[in-house]
Amino acid sequence: MTTIEEYLHGVVGFEVKDNAITSILIDREVEPGADVSTLDKRTKDLCRADLYMWCASTPSVQGSVEDADGVWKHKEGGTQSSAFDKRNLRQMANDIYKLYGENTTSSKVVVKSWGIARR
Repeated sequence: MTTIEEYLHGVVGFEVKDNAITSILIDREVEPGADVSTLDKRTKDLCRADLYMWCASTPSVQGSVEDADGVWKHKEGGTQSSAFDKRNLRQMANDIYKLYGENTTSSKVVVKSWGIARR
């Protein structure tokens, strides 16, 4: 048996806080501790999309500790994600939302130039 929490922790390469997953489950009305094999594909996919969006909204650098003494340095923990990583996460989430007819956060802006008139 794999719980939905274990499944969600395993789908991204980020450290995800338990309260973030709990919030996703509450919003999707999924019982905490539910066996992932008992959930329908739509629910599982939408929880995953919500997690992708959570990851995309976190700070780019998290939880690193660095010590130094002269030439000696030690760095521990932490993660770093680029704008490219976050853009990909948002795109994967939006693809899932679109598949199931949910509103996406992407927008297309078209700029039309009418030129500059000189007088």
